[in-house]
Amino acid sequence: MKCGGRYGQGDLQWMTAGKGVVHGEMFPLVNADKPNPTRFFQIWLNLPKKNKMVNPDYIMHWAEDVKKFASQDEKTKVTVWAGEIDGVKALEPPKNSWAADPANDVAVWHIEVAPGGKFLLPKAKGGNGINRTFYFIEGKNLEISQQTIDPNSRVDVNAGMEVEVEGKAHVEL
Repeated sequence: MKCGGRYGQGDLQWMTAGKGVVHGEMFPLVNADKPNPTRFFQIWLNLPKKNKMVNPDYIMHWAEDVKKFASQDEKTKVTVWAGEIDGVKALEPPKNSWAADPANDVAVWHIEVAPGGKFLLPKAKGGNGINRTFYFIEGKNLEISQQTIDPNSRVDVNAGMEVEVEGKAHVEL
């Protein structure tokens, strides 16, 4: 593929390994005069059988192009890496990715809720046939459907139902 690049500060890299690719993640310093924190998520989606042996593919989405949604009160902000929320649709994934087929209803979002913020997450188009999981990655005092969630927890919810997310303090999912 002969691709390479620097990414950080909100950039998104999609890669489809297909029949195989050798790669490595390297994080050069972006700022010489201040800290360079890294929050790195690597999410693997299994390819459908028909795409297991496709050529590898790679797409880079720079932070300034990645789609974002904000609630009317501005207390909830959602970075849309895959899928769609309230009419805000993510940039395209690689063509042979599981996420490229709208029938799979893939949604990968980074949700930030400010103190006192509430957000009603719509049910998935695929209903409860879709897996929906929250990872509580930052903050404290989160409620999902009126249930208090411990920090650094994984929460599986019914994708066929609307889910209320409430931040008693700043939280990130």
